[in-house]
Amino acid sequence: MSESRDPIGAESTVSARSTWEFLEILAAVILAAESLRVVGSTVSGVIFATTAHPGPFGQQQLIGTAMVSAANFSDGPGIVLLLLSFGLLWWRTEYWTKQVGRSGSPGAPPAEAIQLRRLRSLARWASALFTLAAAGAVSFLVGNIVVNTAGGVPTSDQWQAYASDSFSVAYLVIAVAGLVASLKLARLCEVDLALEAAG
Repeated sequence: MSESRDPIGAESTVSARSTWEFLEILAAVILAAESLRVVGSTVSGVIFATTAHPGPFGQQQLIGTAMVSAANFSDGPGIVLLLLSFGLLWWRTEYWTKQVGRSGSPGAPPAEAIQLRRLRSLARWASALFTLAAAGAVSFLVGNIVVNTAGGVPTSDQWQAYASDSFSVAYLVIAVAGLVASLKLARLCEVDLALEAAG
């Protein structure tokens, strides 16, 4: 049986094969950047809510604007970043799950198990961010509605805002799909780790 070849790196030793791969590092950097966006947007929303003064439409608009500001991380670029990192993780998981049981010496943790544990952790991180992205999309949608239902907002502005809300709905759908897929990826790693331990 021919062994599948890794297009990324060498397969010389367990220690060499269990080190962080470039694509894993790239995925982790993207996840860290998106986590920073979540923190930044949330802090921005809190600061706005505690320091801004009610505008001409009162407290309702202030609350809605704070919700929108806090949820800015769940925009299109944020979703694209999450999908990119998830794609990288899935690619590497596909490779390493095929290697389960093919190498590793008794008494030492095989490279496959080390890689799969790390990929499982990254997949769980992605799941958490997809969950936050879905919550952020809902918050943005609700906040936008709250802002535009404040008394005195022109009807034309309201309908324009409602039309823009279709983007938030799309981001919500994508985030939920990404959450389901990332949870499945984490479970895939767990199953193969169980097989590795049984072997």
